[in-house]
Amino acid sequence: MKLFVTALMKYLTNNLITYIPSHTLRNAWYRHVLGWKMAPGTTILMRQYIQMAGLRTSGRKVAIGTGTVINHGCLLYTTGGLVIGQHVSISSGVWLMTGSHEMNDPNFVDVYRPIMIGDRAWIGARATILGGVTIGEGSVVMAGAMVTRDVPPYAVVGGVPAMVIRYRELRDPTYTLNFRPLFE
Repeated sequence: MKLFVTALMKYLTNNLITYIPSHTLRNAWYRHVLGWKMAPGTTILMRQYIQMAGLRTSGRKVAIGTGTVINHGCLLYTTGGLVIGQHVSISSGVWLMTGSHEMNDPNFVDVYRPIMIGDRAWIGARATILGGVTIGEGSVVMAGAMVTRDVPPYAVVGGVPAMVIRYRELRDPTYTLNFRPLFE
């Protein structure tokens, strides 16, 4: 019965809840059903796909800071844990992949490692961040980048695999993200 309930909650999360055009209702589901820790002012837009091992078990590993915006159509693989700072901008189509497999293990075992994203980072459209990576405060991950290693604070990274292109000149950002469009 427990497996059925878990499967049903995953199904509802990805096939119903993510299409409800109300931040309040979606965020209530993420907080109370999935157990995510979400600060006030967090915006998670519609059409996310959330890959999770269980309901409250992987939910304890998700924390999202004030003012963070997760745009449309992202893949949030929460099993390894996601810690996202304040006023982080995650663009459309980003994949946060905390799960993988041990390719040299004869049983192809699952491997889960957390992703940490620092305050005021900007993750460009369709970027992919792999498990075990820390994105430093104020960093920029360019669109389409594949991040396989830690990104230093205020670095701008791009490419496959992502490499430091330059550093952000703005070293003391004070902006806040307050993006809550209606019916998205």
